[in-house]
Amino acid sequence: MSVPELDQLLGQVRQLTQQHLAGGADAFGAFCDLVNLLLRLTVLDGVGARVTAGLRPNERMVIEGGLSPNESTVYLRDGRYLRVFIVLFREPHNGSHRIKVEQAAYQYQLDPDGNRWVFRYDYRREPRDPHPPSHLQVRGALTEPVVPYRGLLERTHFPTGRVSVEAVIRLLIEQFGVPPASAPEIWRRVLSESERAFEEIAHRPLSGPAA
Repeated sequence: MSVPELDQLLGQVRQLTQQHLAGGADAFGAFCDLVNLLLRLTVLDGVGARVTAGLRPNERMVIEGGLSPNESTVYLRDGRYLRVFIVLFREPHNGSHRIKVEQAAYQYQLDPDGNRWVFRYDYRREPRDPHPPSHLQVRGALTEPVVPYRGLLERTHFPTGRVSVEAVIRLLIEQFGVPPASAPEIWRRVLSESERAFEEIAHRPLSGPAA
């Protein structure tokens, strides 16, 4: 890919970022288009994410993987799957609106149904259980058994900061060997450009529920 083509991609990332940050009527679609652009340049093999109506369509929308309403996984270039589930809401802000993330979930799995998942990350802006609002789970076993989990990691919710979709994609490529669809000088630059905006506005949850 040439430098002009890279510049065009970076410009597209900036334009879609500005659209969803502006909070207008096209903000939900712009966010979904951005997620799809990132996936297509990196780990996606097949159909990407789509926008569906949430419980209150005028205020909340859901970004999910796949085409089927009951499907939230995308097919990856290593023959495995990534579950993508993001709930957005539109909130008044300084006489306009702003799009925020209500909850997000990313799960790397070996099968479409998610029975053989490897790791998962979850975020909920307003937690409904004692788990950390932003946390990571790994399906594996500890070297040393630990009560009460007897060495099972999948039941442990490790508290984290907010994790971006860009960080998940980078992890899949660099640590799990998912072959990227573009050269490193392309996907690294595009992910960094997109992630910069996320880092500037991301909600920073506490590690646990309020006392």
